[in-house]
Amino acid sequence: MHDDLALLSLVIEAGGFTRASALSGIPKSRLSRRIDELEKRLSVRLIERSSRHFVPTPIGLDLARRGEAIRTEGENALRIIQESHSKPTGTLRIACPAILTDRVIADFCIGFSTRNPMVTITLDTTDGTKPPEMDRYDIALIASRGELPDSDMIARRVLRSEYVLVASEEWLEAAPIIEEPGDLTNLSAIGWWEEDRTSLWRLVSLTDEVTEVPVRLRLITNSLSVAHKFALAGRGMTRLPLAQCRDDLERGRLRLVLPGWRPPTVSIHAIYRTRHSLQLAGRMFLNELAAHLADRPRRVHD
Repeated sequence: MHDDLALLSLVIEAGGFTRASALSGIPKSRLSRRIDELEKRLSVRLIERSSRHFVPTPIGLDLARRGEAIRTEGENALRIIQESHSKPTGTLRIACPAILTDRVIADFCIGFSTRNPMVTITLDTTDGTKPPEMDRYDIALIASRGELPDSDMIARRVLRSEYVLVASEEWLEAAPIIEEPGDLTNLSAIGWWEEDRTSLWRLVSLTDEVTEVPVRLRLITNSLSVAHKFALAGRGMTRLPLAQCRDDLERGRLRLVLPGWRPPTVSIHAIYRTRHSLQLAGRMFLNELAAHLADRPRRVHD
């Protein structure tokens, strides 16, 4: 029965027995006979067909959808078996935020390339958003502070990055006393992902209380590295990944602006067109990258 449903799906997807035979290599007569036998066994008409017409019935379409799932599972199982005896080849095109590339992905790609010498990697840096020419890439890593919008892309979260609100000692000494979020109102700030010079920054407390404060942006950039440098130079407070500024915090070059409050966590997602669009190299890259990021030591700054 399961095999027959898979064949029904194949025939309906192909739009007829002739094309289904050409695509599958199964003789047209065998396909026709199997569908006839399935209709007799179920006592229903699945396809209205004649020399000029080929129209699936409603129940035929419903069973074909179930058959498609069976086909997919079978193809996946066969692919797993085939890939267990093969090695990844070809070109793998990756787009990744610049700061993540510098700190993690470049070194990971070196290791992946060493383990898989038949794969050529193209690695381009981005500002963390979806590349405008996504068709050029197999995988893009993008940053998101909330849920990703619905799209035709598949998304897989590979990392959650903790952010902190920081500034230099010089800036904090010149600023008014800061004891609660409201004290940040209209203070000079270094922003990213903003389009206006005034912006609302969301902060989350240790007890998950959420508030928003208006700040005055002295610099707007799409580069976390630039924001980091301006903060070190005392030009304003900014939000940075903890991993990026941990050493500065430990050495006193930067300080937490409001201990007990932090910017929302940013998620890094890997996006790609469809599960079937990734070749073996792409699937291996994603699986190994997710495992690599999960194994990285996680230190919480308090």
